[in-house]
Amino acid sequence: MFSDDLSQKASGIWNRNAAFWDDYFKEGNAFHRYLVSPAVEKLLELQPGEQVLDVACGNGALARRLADLGAKVTACDVSPVFIERARARSADYSGRVEYTVADASREEALLSLGEGKFDAATNTMALMDMAQIDPLFRALARLVRPGGRFVFVVAHPCFNSSGAYKAIEEADRDGELVVTSTIKVEKYITPFSSLGLGIIGQPEAQYYFHRPLNVLFGAAFRAGWMIDGIEEPTFPPELEGRRPFSWEAFKEIPPVLAVRCRRPLA
Repeated sequence: MFSDDLSQKASGIWNRNAAFWDDYFKEGNAFHRYLVSPAVEKLLELQPGEQVLDVACGNGALARRLADLGAKVTACDVSPVFIERARARSADYSGRVEYTVADASREEALLSLGEGKFDAATNTMALMDMAQIDPLFRALARLVRPGGRFVFVVAHPCFNSSGAYKAIEEADRDGELVVTSTIKVEKYITPFSSLGLGIIGQPEAQYYFHRPLNVLFGAAFRAGWMIDGIEEPTFPPELEGRRPFSWEAFKEIPPVLAVRCRRPLA
């Protein structure tokens, strides 16, 4: 669907952006604190002592949170800079979080982490950054034990892509001016790649790979996963954004989609 050349370009951009992202993100931005982490924790149903693989871990914020909840975490990322930054932030997590460089789009690289070793796996806000996702779903089906879970979070394909546009509209309704925040969708059903800014001011625009739900879920089903949990979190009513078009203004439209996949017992 997307070329291997694009995959290599995307990885290179992430490595060049990694230091900027770590400096900005630290232990989590508003997306992570209000949307991503709570949805992961709810769907993961983590039990103390479980072995968890965090794929595309970035600077390790989620890995450290899972360790705080009692997990023993192996975390990997394609970017050596991210892994270096993650280790620097994890001095107090010796024996609880182990970091390694691994390309999540390379099945053999992931399998080297230990087949059947993990009770669960996570991947947050990264699948839409990856040109190839089938190798990840296939590898995780061998890395995670039967009955285990894989929870991923992505920018919501229906509402949060370069094929969708934010709009603020004003209307006179019964003598009152009403302002509403809306989403207009131009492209959805056909997969496409585009360049965009995850954080305003980052060194380089990054690649996004849009997949409609049937394509995204299809990768899970082809690898033998079942889907048994979905969350579509939105920002709380009292939280205000810094800009008129910040996602905090779109209270009825979820910017992220969280999904729990499960390995069949037999």
